[in-house]
Amino acid sequence: MDYFDIDIIVLILIFYLFIAATVAKFGSAREVGGKKTLLVSLAFTPVAGIFYILSSPQKNTLKITHYRCTRCGLEYTDKHRHCPSCRKEGVSSRIEKIKMTTY
Repeated sequence: MDYFDIDIIVLILIFYLFIAATVAKFGSAREVGGKKTLLVSLAFTPVAGIFYILSSPQKNTLKITHYRCTRCGLEYTDKHRHCPSCRKEGVSSRIEKIKMTTY
């Protein structure tokens, strides 16, 4: 084998692994999961992994929004302009929005 041939084979292998990992990332949002999708993509082809993903329903996700004080770190479920706890101390601290996704 020529040195040039080995380089091309390594590049193709790296590209194949990258595509399989990308397909597995999309599979993690489905009920089949990312690990099983990665195994199917590696054993067969990433195209088979895509069909495997499409045959599975999506996970039930719940998106939650919380608001956290930047000063004291307390979290609130209701939106406030300033932190109520810090306001009692006479300090107007900023509240930042936090989005979380749970399965």
